[in-house]
Formats: sequence, structure tokens, C-alpha cells
Amino acid sequence: MRDLYIIPECFVDTSLVESLFDTEGVNHQKGCNMVAGLMNGKFSDGFAVGVIDFDKKRHPYMNEFIEIASSEHLMLMKHKNRCHYVVYVKPAMDGFILSQVTLAGVKLADYGLPSDLKAFTRVTKTITTQSDPRFKKLFNDLKGCREIVILRQLLTYLKDNRFTSDDDELKRIFHG
Repeated sequence: MRDLYIIPECFVDTSLVESLFDTEGVNHQKGCNMVAGLMNGKFSDGFAVGVIDFDKKRHPYMNEFIEIASSEHLMLMKHKNRCHYVVYVKPAMDGFILSQVTLAGVKLADYGLPSDLKAFTRVTKTITTQSDPRFKKLFNDLKGCREIVILRQLLTYLKDNRFTSDDDELKRIFHG
């Protein structure tokens, strides 16, 4: 089953999200503005979860969200009136992944990937990243990292409790 209400903003975000739980696909978009526009448009009366980088410039729709909980690299925001959530990745997904790689003691060379942020970002910006087996294996090997666990638990909880999520339970995922 496709989980089209989960809306990541770029190829590597999509690859990571799809790797975290059993899904046949999510609603990949190109950029934060496209995610916000889709949430505020097509999903305005439904449930939606955006997964986007914590950019300095934000779509005006993001001003309608309040913070529920955060960790070093993740921040969960909830819309004031809708069943919409945004998971901000700080500072951006590439840096987040590299931080988890460092914590796990993983060597990116073992996956055929560069360890330099600039070179790594170049690789993650290509369309093939979404289905690249190197990233699928890397994300599988990072599943035990604390913030990857938080992201997986958060998305799973929201998926399972689309219209009935509890803010205290969401906070517990971050601070559990």
C-alpha cells in the first residue's frame, strides 16, 4: 500500500522514509514549497506528514504549525487546526545522515559513498538516490541510531494513529 499522505521533500528523504517502514511508496515532492503546497491544497481536509529540511526560508503555510517536540536533528510540528504534521530535519537531511553515520561508526566508503558533505550532497541530489541500493543498505545499517529510531517510531505512530494521535505520546517518542 502506498502511503501518499507521507510527503518527503527530496530523493534521499524519500529513500530514508521508505527504508524505515514497510511501504510501497510515499508522496515524493521536489522541495519544501511543494510539500507545503500539497499539504495545504490536496490534503487540506485530510491527514498529512511532511518531512522537510529546516530551511531559513519557509513556505507561509509553515507559520500555522506549533512545535510538539524536538531532538538534536529532528523537530516535530503540528498544524494548529488540521491533522497535519511536519518533521523538520536540522540542518538538512544530508547533514543528519552524516551525523548518524558518525555516531554509528560506519564508513561511507564501505557503501561506495563519499564522506565529505559537499560530495555526499551531490550524490543525494540525483534522482537515482531514491532507489539506490547503497542508500537502502546504509539506512538499514543505521536503523539502530537514536534519531533514526525516533524518526521511524514517529512516522509509524502517526501512520497508525492518523486522526487520533496524542501529543504526549509524540513527546514520549522523543524523550522516551
